[in-house]
Amino acid sequence: MQVLNGIKVIDFSKWLPGQYAGMTLGDFGADVIKVEDVKGDVTRGFTPEKEPGMSYWHLMLNRNKRGVTVNLKTPAGREVLLRLLKEADVFLEGFRPGYLKMLGLDYETVSKINPRLIYCSITGFGPDGKYKHMPSHDLNVVGLAGVDAQEDGTDISVPSVQVAALGSSLNAVSGILLALFARERTGKGQAVNIDLYSTAINTQITGISSVIGCRETGMPSFGRTASHYYSVYQTKDGRWLSIGTIEPKFWQKMCELIEKPELKDRQFDFAHSAELKKILAEAFRQKTQAEWLKLIGKDEFCVTPVRTLLEALDSDLTTEQCDMLLTKEEDFGNYTYVKPAVKLSETAGTINRRAPYLGEHTDEVLAGLGYTTEEIAAMRAKGEI
Repeated sequence: MQVLNGIKVIDFSKWLPGQYAGMTLGDFGADVIKVEDVKGDVTRGFTPEKEPGMSYWHLMLNRNKRGVTVNLKTPAGREVLLRLLKEADVFLEGFRPGYLKMLGLDYETVSKINPRLIYCSITGFGPDGKYKHMPSHDLNVVGLAGVDAQEDGTDISVPSVQVAALGSSLNAVSGILLALFARERTGKGQAVNIDLYSTAINTQITGISSVIGCRETGMPSFGRTASHYYSVYQTKDGRWLSIGTIEPKFWQKMCELIEKPELKDRQFDFAHSAELKKILAEAFRQKTQAEWLKLIGKDEFCVTPVRTLLEALDSDLTTEQCDMLLTKEEDFGNYTYVKPAVKLSETAGTINRRAPYLGEHTDEVLAGLGYTTEEIAAMRAKGEI
């Protein structure tokens, strides 16, 4: 028994935000039906591919889903989706505002045939306003939201994690679950609107509080994320250490580590943060990463190595402590999944079904909607499914 058993989700998303949200719902027991057009999602062909049309991306993000193909350019294809939505609990879509309305598949129309439906839309900038049709991906959004730039704009980076996209996935899951809970009380569904820009702004909530506070009080800004005691420093061998010494006791132990006891009382000397950073940077360049870690030993004060992603995957933190990887034998060979991060004691998430081949479950799902074998064959011959 899983917490979302009995909940039917129609996942009509093509990109990361919707795919990840649908994956999460499926991991916890929802019956997720992935609807694609007859050519399939572009992400099926992303490099690398396990086999043609089954990229590693697709296999990871579309597990625990059944796959159906529908040609929405045809009336019969639209009718298939409407029948699916009539008996669904959740509809998850990621198209630009207005596209599904042209097809008669917008919330206002669909909610009339299924008032209990939770209709979740994930867009770049929301369903209204002058920016609603602006095309964008995560990198565009985080740039517009100030995520990847320091205050003065001189230090820019490309985030290695799609903050806005994945954050929107999690917001979509939260919104869907909140709406399902509300439906238990009211009996009515509702629209859930998630946009990547709002997510990108919201995830900076602590930095925003600091920026606003500095502007209002006149205090010089010392950086949203990288003060001298909360930053990364390069070691002699070109590797890095993360210094998260927020607590004064940790800062003081770090000063002892680098043999700079004179800095112990200067943790909050923000007026000279740049000077302090230079002192710490020079100190950490005196030894290799391994030498620093040997000196630290089993002591703990938030000075830790910066690992590559492959190093992180091979670490006992990933494989043992948090048990985040699962290798399963599928019909095309072994595949390693990243397990759910949410861990429930009684209704845990599981990975029971590999991602579908294109249209793999179309006949099965349409038969469940009442279509006959002959009708399904005729629709396929006409390119409607």
